[in-house]
Amino acid sequence: MGVFQSPKGVGVSVLTGRDAGMNIFTLRTDFCGVLSGRTPEIGAVFCYTRDYVITTREGEDWSVALHAGAGALAGWVHDFEKGVFSIYDRGMTHSPGIAAGAAGNIGLRADFARHITLDLSFSVFPGIHLRTNKSTGALITSFYRAGLYHAYYPQLNLFYRF
Repeated sequence: MGVFQSPKGVGVSVLTGRDAGMNIFTLRTDFCGVLSGRTPEIGAVFCYTRDYVITTREGEDWSVALHAGAGALAGWVHDFEKGVFSIYDRGMTHSPGIAAGAAGNIGLRADFARHITLDLSFSVFPGIHLRTNKSTGALITSFYRAGLYHAYYPQLNLFYRF
């Protein structure tokens, strides 16, 4: 069990399994638009991936594993909108909504002798975003762009192994 830290958000993660494959469950906030000051509304995301170890290296008090896998994501989030680096004060124009889709993960996990695991990874989330139009109340379904545009944001998990 450990903490999740990223420009995407912060939260808690649980990692089960260690050898051939591992399950990573993450419950975190979503900071899309928050860090740039475009909205005060923080979203929530649940993500699961089943990762498989590609290669490992071991030492006396440590081991390092390269892993990759796939899974799913669901949450209440804002989606990416143009104008993040605009010189004008510009709030988010769309309302938050439900995001659901697939998850792809690749990372490097380091296990240390003192029951500490450090995992640095990158994730991509292709999916859909369902929201309501602020003025008409109509349901709008669109591609979840933040899931792709924020794939280069690193994710750092710090676990304690019980």
